Amino acid sequence: MAQGFAIELYMDPALENQVLKAWNVLARRQISTQLIEMESRPHITLFSTQFLEPSKLESLLKTLASKHDPFPLSFSSIGAFPNDNNVLFLSPTPSLSLLQFQSQLCDAIRKEGIDVGDDYTLGSWIPHCSVAHQVPKARMAEAFSLLRDLKLPVTGYAVDVALVQFSPVRELFSFVLGNGNTLDP
Repeated sequence: MAQGFAIELYMDPALENQVLKAWNVLARRQISTQLIEMESRPHITLFSTQFLEPSKLESLLKTLASKHDPFPLSFSSIGAFPNDNNVLFLSPTPSLSLLQFQSQLCDAIRKEGIDVGDDYTLGSWIPHCSVAHQVPKARMAEAFSLLRDLKLPVTGYAVDVALVQFSPVRELFSFVLGNGNTLDP
């Protein structure tokens, strides 16, 4: 399993529970359990890299979080990436708040001298919340059908941002949007 770091956007408990419901449905059907096994938490990945000095990002994330209030999220569609990882995800309706938050984050990361890969640049980043990894190709249609039963859209709020190390996932630090307070991992 790959090792690395990610900056993740977390959602309020009610929306998080809706995503966990999808994870659990797919796990009960033995379609995918990888996200549960890696001890992940429902999130939208804002940035990811293999190499990073976490201390470079702590004050950056705290400042960014303090400048942004919680903002609405609405997962309105189901998607898959066209690669061999067979990732299924819930796609948030793109909002100005979400796109600006991610763009401002990447601008601040660049100012720290950290390379922001093409996948996270404006116009290339695909916001998503993974619900399954490594879905067997023969079960993709079944997985999509199960996810359709979620009765989308599911809505809530982005409430905090975290730096995590993976895999397994270990939160290094997180900050509540709007007030900059640290959340204990």
